[in-house]
Amino acid sequence: MPAVVGHIEGDDVVVKTTTSVGLETHEAPTDVASGSDITVRSGHALLLLEQGEVTICGPAHLRLLKSPGSITLALDYGRVRPSLDSADAVTIYTPMIVATPVAIGAEARDTTLGLDQDGNMCILTTRGAMRVEEQLSGRSLLVPQGGTVSLTSGLIDSLRADAASCGCDFPREGAEAPRRSALREITPLSRPLGPEHAKPAADAPAPPPVEEPVYTVLMPPLSFDASSPAPPPDPSPETILLVREVRLRPTTVYRGHVSPAPKPAEGSAALAPLPPPAPPPQPSFLSRVRNFFRRWTGQAPCNGAGCRS
Repeated sequence: MPAVVGHIEGDDVVVKTTTSVGLETHEAPTDVASGSDITVRSGHALLLLEQGEVTICGPAHLRLLKSPGSITLALDYGRVRPSLDSADAVTIYTPMIVATPVAIGAEARDTTLGLDQDGNMCILTTRGAMRVEEQLSGRSLLVPQGGTVSLTSGLIDSLRADAASCGCDFPREGAEAPRRSALREITPLSRPLGPEHAKPAADAPAPPPVEEPVYTVLMPPLSFDASSPAPPPDPSPETILLVREVRLRPTTVYRGHVSPAPKPAEGSAALAPLPPPAPPPQPSFLSRVRNFFRRWTGQAPCNGAGCRS
């Protein structure tokens, strides 16, 4: 992840940074990393660095590059005013001109460079000087401290002394608080936080789990031969098997509960158990002797009404 090099404040500012996870877009106030693309649609912006600041007057579009001991501003259009206290080299690149603020002794540098979309440029040196060099011809010009220069179409030959519209000042109200927050430890650029979602109530029931179907693809292993000039053929669709895992469910599902047996009411008498049946009466001794002689003589015993004992 790119390292944060500063913090930007402004009214209508968009910062785009390319990271390892993609392109991140933020609106000011936000952090700025090396390689960030800064667009000021209107108004003013203040880029706070570790040892200085850069005022940007819109509409403007530029890219910030930071390397050890060097700061580069690739300006497409707009006005920038770098005010730096450190000895880091500062370079402003435009499509036609390379401008470098030059310190006088060990003093700070405070210069302004403006470039409109028609190619007209203005330079204002408040503290320090600025070296201007054409990218194609290599010719250079040194603008002294307190000088104002205007160039037409990025050509040094067309100098004009009127640069009254080249100033770029940021409203200082409330600018000290963000400057203090920018002087923190340099850390990697973090991903933007997503929107905060409201936490569910404690008594809210948990949502039922969603069972997703599970698919498994069975196919022949892929092969590669480095000595073959042509890639191997793709596997045939007939040899690819798609398996879906499912869970069988019963066709009938019983849902309910078992109620306990009712308790007897208090004070009621319990039902007495039924007595066992009485055994049949046994025959007397005389009846058994009489039945014995009748069976011995062959006479059937007399049973029922009309029989005499």
